Amino acid sequence: MIRVALYLDGKNHMRDLRHAAPDRWIDHGALARWVVAAVGGTDLAAAHYYTGVPNPADEPQPRSVLQDLLDELERLPGFFTHRYMRHHAKHTCTACGVTETYTREKLVDTSLVSDVVLHAAQDRYDIAVILSGDLDLMPAIEAAHALGKRAWLATFGSGHVHRKLRDAAWGQLDLSTAIDVVGRPVVDAAVQAGPVEPGDEVVVRELARAEKMFAASGGFVGSQYFLNRWRGGGLTEDVTQRRAMLDRLIGARAVEVYEVDGKSALRVGAVELHAANTD
Repeated sequence: MIRVALYLDGKNHMRDLRHAAPDRWIDHGALARWVVAAVGGTDLAAAHYYTGVPNPADEPQPRSVLQDLLDELERLPGFFTHRYMRHHAKHTCTACGVTETYTREKLVDTSLVSDVVLHAAQDRYDIAVILSGDLDLMPAIEAAHALGKRAWLATFGSGHVHRKLRDAAWGQLDLSTAIDVVGRPVVDAAVQAGPVEPGDEVVVRELARAEKMFAASGGFVGSQYFLNRWRGGGLTEDVTQRRAMLDRLIGARAVEVYEVDGKSALRVGAVELHAANTD
């Protein structure tokens, strides 16, 4: 048995994904299985996802795509999320006097590094795979090797991987080569027709409401936005369920997928839902 542990630097992992496949949804369970096999492992020891999250006291906001992703990861066997509050900071330009406010993620890199080292010392894995190209994670790789473990890098492409980090790692995986295995469009325009189910009509009703709202300002309903962010009207907040409902409705032609400026968009289809139910 060769145990593989995954350590995902959320910010860098998702940034690289957006560059490699901006309109893809990643099945992180499938991704973990692919990575384990690619590095010669047999078992997933654990997958740890580290990310900064908004401080509700500083950034009150509705439910976000990040929250949906973290909730989805926590439902996967063997996955654990580590959330750290972002901190506000200010910088004043000495030349022009303009003050800019920004947020910083604290403890993400250091927590990831310490866990890689701690888990190696506790013999929790044989191979560590770090999903990031951040040079700050070099100590994790060096410590894992010193403790008799192997540490790999895995990123979508190699453009954001520092050369020194790549040289220090045991090996590197390009996750973009697996995109067709572990990812698919946020919604699939080519999904096969299938029977809709009770409750699916809520999606059509809410999509029509979203279309009306965005059309008033000359916009459109993006697939990513509707899947992850649109709220109200009794529409489920479970992203996995919402995706399944959309797929059924697209297959029944009650919802259509089209492209706007290279992005996937949604609109109510030509077939009325009651007609789809009687096919």
